[in-house]
Amino acid sequence: MNMTLAAIVLAALTPSVVDKTGPDTSVRHITGKELGETINKGMTPNTLYSQVLLAKHDNYQLHITERDRDGGAEVHEDWYDHIFIQEGEASFVVGGVAVDPKITAPGETRGTSVKGGTTIVMHPGDYLFIPPGIPHQMLVKPGQHAKFIGFRTHK
Repeated sequence: MNMTLAAIVLAALTPSVVDKTGPDTSVRHITGKELGETINKGMTPNTLYSQVLLAKHDNYQLHITERDRDGGAEVHEDWYDHIFIQEGEASFVVGGVAVDPKITAPGETRGTSVKGGTTIVMHPGDYLFIPPGIPHQMLVKPGQHAKFIGFRTHK
């Protein structure tokens, strides 16, 4: 598949994001059963990924996400990414340059892929730290999936 066609296909897919955030001043509990059911509901053929947003603050964000397909390139100028693989397997291409980069929001750039990066294969229990400004892309083999906890902190 050429890069232009891949970009069109990815652009047509929408994520499924459920916001389960709440005030930082009160205790919240979400059962594993509820998280699992919510993630599973979002894994439909027309979604890029299914995500439950657990916390969102000016200085941090926390989510649990499942995906069964490749993502595009991402570059976050002001955020550190901390990724903990829970299930499945994914590869991350980190470093290099984003191909066909487009600014999608202040401090956020997306592209079709990463060129010239290093590929890291991740398994359950693995942790990956990505500093601000580093291009990265998650790849998931056909027929596979990856469920991960993403914790993003502001620089």
